[in-house]
Amino acid sequence: MVFVSKPREIMTTMTIQELIKIRDAMYRDPELLAVYEKGDKNSKGQTRHDYVHGDEVRDLALNLTAQLDRAFPGMMDEVTKEFVIPVAAWLHDIGRSIDLDRHDVEGAILAKGYLDRKGVPNDLRARVCEIIGLHRAGKVIKRGIQSPEHAIVVIADKCIGDEGRVRPDKAFALRVARFFGWGSKWSLARYNWWGNAAHDRVNFSIKSANLVLDLPDDTTSRTGDIVLKLEVDERIANIEEIVTLDWFADSFFACGKGARFFGYYFRLEFNSVRHKWDKNAKNGKGAWVPTDTIVVNRNLD
Repeated sequence: MVFVSKPREIMTTMTIQELIKIRDAMYRDPELLAVYEKGDKNSKGQTRHDYVHGDEVRDLALNLTAQLDRAFPGMMDEVTKEFVIPVAAWLHDIGRSIDLDRHDVEGAILAKGYLDRKGVPNDLRARVCEIIGLHRAGKVIKRGIQSPEHAIVVIADKCIGDEGRVRPDKAFALRVARFFGWGSKWSLARYNWWGNAAHDRVNFSIKSANLVLDLPDDTTSRTGDIVLKLEVDERIANIEEIVTLDWFADSFFACGKGARFFGYYFRLEFNSVRHKWDKNAKNGKGAWVPTDTIVVNRNLD
C-alpha cells in the first residue's frame, strides 16, 4: 500500500525566505543555547541532551525528509520541509530546562513563546508545537502519528544514539572496562557499575548508526523498509540487551508506528544482520529476529 497525502494548506503571510532566516538564527540564538545548557545540566544523570543533540536530530530529520520526498514527491510542501521539520526537530528537547518528566509539554510551551516573539504565524507555531508535545515514545504508542512531519521527527529523535552521547567520565570508564575480561560475554564493561549504567552501556556499544530508506525495485511484491543500521561492540552490550532495554524498546516501537504511517516497515540492522519484529516469537511475547526477505503484509498493524 502506497502512502497518499495532500500537503497541509499553508496560511501564512511570511515568505519562505523570512522563515528560513528565523530558522537559521534560531540554531545559535544565545537565548536558546542557554535553555539547552540548562536542560543538559538537568539531564546530567542521562546521556547528552545539549544543543548538539538538537543539531543531530535536525540533521537526521532532514536526511530522512529528503529520502521520503524522493519516494513521495509532493507529499510535503516547502514550508514543511524547510521550516516545520527542522525547527521542531531542533527544539524538541528544550523543555528539559523546566521539567524532565514533562519536557514534551514544557518544550511546546517554550517553543510557542519563542516563535511568537519572532513573529511566526499561528498555524506554523501550532504545527511545530504539536510535534514537540507529541514526540515522546509513550505518546506515539498511545496516540499514534499525526502527520508526515511528526513521523519524521519521531523517527529521527529515536534513532539518535551512539557512543558520542555518553558523558565523558562514563565513556572513559567503559572504554577501560571493555579491555578487562575474556571475550565479549565476560568483559567488565557488561556490568552495571553505576545508576543508569545499562543506558550508558547500550549507547556506548553503538559505534555508528545510519538511517536509510530501503526501497526494492519490485514494489509490487515487497514494501519498503526504514532501516536503522547499527555497528555494535558486543563486549559492552549484546543485541538482546539493546532491543529489550525499556527505553530503547519503546523508541523502536514508536519508530515502527512512524514507518507504518508511510506504508513501510521499520527494521533494525546489527552488524549487517537485518532484524524484524516478530510478535509471535518467544511464545507470543514478541522479539526482534533476523530476516533476509520482506513479504508484504497489507495489515501493517
